[in-house]
Amino acid sequence: MSGGPTGALRRRDVYPAALVDGRPARNGAISRLRRQADRLLTSAGEREEAALERRIRTQPGVTRANTVALISPKGGVGKTTSTFLVGNLLAGHLQLRVIAVDANPDFGTLARLAPDHRRSEYSLADLFEHSQRFRTAAELNPYVSRLPSGLHVLGAPRDPEQVASLGPDRYGELVAFLSCFYEVVLLDLGTGVAGPLARFAIDRADQVVLVTTPEWVTATVVLEALTHLQHDRTTVALNKSMQHAADVSVIEERFRDEHLHRAVAIPYDEQLATMLDTGTYTLDALARPTRLAIKRLGLGVAEQLA
Repeated sequence: MSGGPTGALRRRDVYPAALVDGRPARNGAISRLRRQADRLLTSAGEREEAALERRIRTQPGVTRANTVALISPKGGVGKTTSTFLVGNLLAGHLQLRVIAVDANPDFGTLARLAPDHRRSEYSLADLFEHSQRFRTAAELNPYVSRLPSGLHVLGAPRDPEQVASLGPDRYGELVAFLSCFYEVVLLDLGTGVAGPLARFAIDRADQVVLVTTPEWVTATVVLEALTHLQHDRTTVALNKSMQHAADVSVIEERFRDEHLHRAVAIPYDEQLATMLDTGTYTLDALARPTRLAIKRLGLGVAEQLA
């Protein structure tokens, strides 16, 4: 038998067993009962979360379409994860029409975070090709992955030649087009803050989310980038890795000294990582520290919407 392609790598091949809330199904019922019992107990964390919920849900509606650019001078820091988390929160909690666009020129993965049965096979290149025929928001539905929260995700092209043909001008046309149908357009950018596409996004965006991790090497690069960013509305997301020897609080405080709108630390959470990889993300099922961090990040963006 001759060797050859074995077909696409399917999510169900990697995760053959059922999962509930990002954990093996055999533990799902017990975990849910434990969470229900925990929520019966009054705690400082519960009160803080309730206050966060009130602040998020009482944010005023937008007066126009907003563009939010998620960027970083370093790769692998969690820009795509942050885009996904913020988009789900804005769509689910504020009931805004939100679309997250994978603007990563190097085979972006944003659309792959959607559940398999909700993921569109089309990309933004396909939408470009057919955009002249669209008259209503419903006509865009086949081209986007629609999440349970209400978030829509527009995937990046898989063809390198299509990606290479998309410069700042084309993305400007895309943002203008999507702004006719959505209240918030999130741009998940590739690595870098000085390239043509990144500069376009920063100049065009109403606000910026600068994403980093708390390692000294990465944090120093991102702090240097802040001096060149010069955007009035900037939030920093510190996606924590598993730090043991480092004093992460020092790095967090250093970012807060930059007088940003908000600096939010997202803790390392294995359950969240599993949810994202399996396409089963559910905010309410996460542990409270992670939920609080995601809601703080979402609030930081929501407070700066125009």
